[in-house]
Amino acid sequence: MDLEKAIEEGLTSFHIAHNEEMLNGLCFYIRELKKWNDRMNLVGLKEMESVVRELLYDAFFIYGYVGESKTVLDMGSGAGIIAIPLKILRREMDVFSVDRGLKKIQFQRHIKRVMHLKGFMLIHSRIEILEGMGIDSLVVKGFGGIQEILEKGGKHVKKGGHAFIVKGKREKPVDCEGFVLQDEVPYALPLSEKGYRLFIYMKT
Repeated sequence: MDLEKAIEEGLTSFHIAHNEEMLNGLCFYIRELKKWNDRMNLVGLKEMESVVRELLYDAFFIYGYVGESKTVLDMGSGAGIIAIPLKILRREMDVFSVDRGLKKIQFQRHIKRVMHLKGFMLIHSRIEILEGMGIDSLVVKGFGGIQEILEKGGKHVKKGGHAFIVKGKREKPVDCEGFVLQDEVPYALPLSEKGYRLFIYMKT
């Protein structure tokens, strides 16, 4: 596949202003992810095209909601498929990437070191044992149920901040003390038949 073209198509589809440095950074990240994934299974998808269209495009979609945040926490970040693109697209954003899987954090450390990503904080830990961070936006994909996410990750969101939770299209919202559901956004990614739902909760 033409990796650069596929990534640029995604950026354009989500109306994300970008430059050559951002595009090169995203291409480098995906190539490194493919290289490491062949050795240690960081993500379930094996082909770069699938990783771009089913995972990276999700990061682009989420960027449309959190791109103006000063601080973002990716909870259960895995190989950084949301956290790293957010940081590449907005270098001035402070991004906290938390995962309990050491090999996934080690991969993200490699990307941080090679790309000189300042303000990209990697934390190898379970989210629930960390002290509250007071961040603007919590982003979560693929971490338990909504109730569990808000109970474990909610303490890190400052009052008036938001939790952005990606779930399947049939997921239902839940009530959680200290949070109010602000929006529920059904969506599908370009060239994909899979449906998703983004739940946006505000901390009260």
